[in-house]
Order: sequence, then C-alpha cells, then structure tokens
Amino acid sequence: MNEIPLSILFGILFLLVLLSAFFSSSETSMMALNRYRLRHLVGNKNHGAILVEALLKRPDRLIGLILLGNNLVNIFAASLATVIAIRLIGEVGIAVVPILLTLVILIFAEVAPKTLAALYPERIAFPAAYVLTPLGRVLYPFVWVINKIANSLLKLVGVHVKDIEETALSREELRSAVLEAGSMIPPR
Repeated sequence: MNEIPLSILFGILFLLVLLSAFFSSSETSMMALNRYRLRHLVGNKNHGAILVEALLKRPDRLIGLILLGNNLVNIFAASLATVIAIRLIGEVGIAVVPILLTLVILIFAEVAPKTLAALYPERIAFPAAYVLTPLGRVLYPFVWVINKIANSLLKLVGVHVKDIEETALSREELRSAVLEAGSMIPPR
C-alpha cells in the first residue's frame, strides 16, 4: 500500500463512500415505496417496478444483500482510511480516523442518501433494482448463509420468517386509505 499514490487511495475511499450511500439509499427507498403504486406500475409493465417487486418478495434476502454490501464497503473504507491517515500523520491517525470517517459516513453515506431516498423512493429504488438484482444472484450464497443464521436466531425468540405474510387491510384501514387518497384524485 505504501507504493500506491495517496490520490489513488483517496479516489478509492471516495468510491467506497459512494457505494455505501448507494446501499443506504437503496434500503430506505425500497422500504419507503408505496406498495399500491408499485402494484399499479407492475401492472403497467414498468420494468424497474417489476424488479423491485421481485426483490421485495423476499425482504430478508434484500436486506441481507444490502447490509452485506454496505458493511463490506464501510469496513474497507475504514481500513483504507486508516492506511491513509497513518501515511499522512503517523500512528495518531489510528485515533483520528474513526471520528472523521464516522462523520463522513453519517453525513454522506447515511443521513443525506436516506433522506433523499425517503423523499423520492421510486427515483432511487427502480434504478437500484437494476444493480441489486444481478448482485443478489452473484452474492446469493453469502446472503443465504447470513439469512440462515439470522433466521435461526429469530426462531429462538419465536419469530418464524416464512410464517409472516402480508395481511389484508381491515375495514377501518381501507376506509382511511381511501379517504387519504381521495384528496389526491384529480377532478375530471
């Protein structure tokens, strides 16, 4: 690592923070999507919506994939930032990096991307699905192992992932949804 120029290391670090932002915003956008609108767009053959719907059918796999990617890039970023700090300021860099990198990741890879994704979930989720779908196929063995372990832990506390299904709306919930949506329906 000592032979690699600092400019290249900073470039890789920047890329890792961008990847972290991608995974963070993907997670929030997928969970923030309006499921009724998503079904409507799937019915209209919107390819991004179709991919998202497929991903959301197994939320444990989707979350496992996103968290695997996010943790990998964040850990690589921390390791790389430590190398850079040691080269720039010596051993004291080991103490400085966690503080600086925490701020950078919180602002640029967590809060800002997740806020954007919560505000514009379709604009983030649909393009992200084009990346997450093939990535999910490639990383499936790792995600499968992680989910098996996580689901086994959940079973220990009485939660069975396969038993959870989407419940139908109650009469009161449906009434509330119609009333809320009614104000958004344009007059003819």
